[in-house]
Amino acid sequence: MGTIRRAESDDWSICRDIRLRALREEPQAYESTFADEQRLGDHDWRTRIARGSTFLALDHDQVNGMAVGIALDDGDTMIVAMYVAPEARGRRIATRLIDEIAGEAVRRGSRRLVLDVADGNATALHCYLRYGFAPTGQRVPMGRDPSAFQTRLAYPLPGTGAGVTGPD
Repeated sequence: MGTIRRAESDDWSICRDIRLRALREEPQAYESTFADEQRLGDHDWRTRIARGSTFLALDHDQVNGMAVGIALDDGDTMIVAMYVAPEARGRRIATRLIDEIAGEAVRRGSRRLVLDVADGNATALHCYLRYGFAPTGQRVPMGRDPSAFQTRLAYPLPGTGAGVTGPD
């Protein structure tokens, strides 16, 4: 089944590699572009890891997924940079990554998880709806292309750390 672990500063090159793979394979799903993120140096990647809660999905030392939770000033935690490699999909990796971010968000006192899903990304939308996210009614333009839009989804968090899990 593999493991999920929190990324540390020294994992910067692992995080860079899986992020660049995501941007190369599915550019339409992300705010950032491969070209922009390819230019980032090791200090930039280390700063990103320190700024949020980055989790990696591994299977026999092969990284096949990543997600980042960032605490927002409004009490929410935003999930960004979510990616599961195509060859690893269908094994609940996305659910397990969200569970880790949710657990951390609950410990921080966040009230809900939020994320943006790009229009046309039906696979990701289905995954998030299955987990229990619901549309907020907010539509957000994509940073890389303001004519493309995303739908904001939210998932309410419990008041304690108990029972934070997605569907089976």
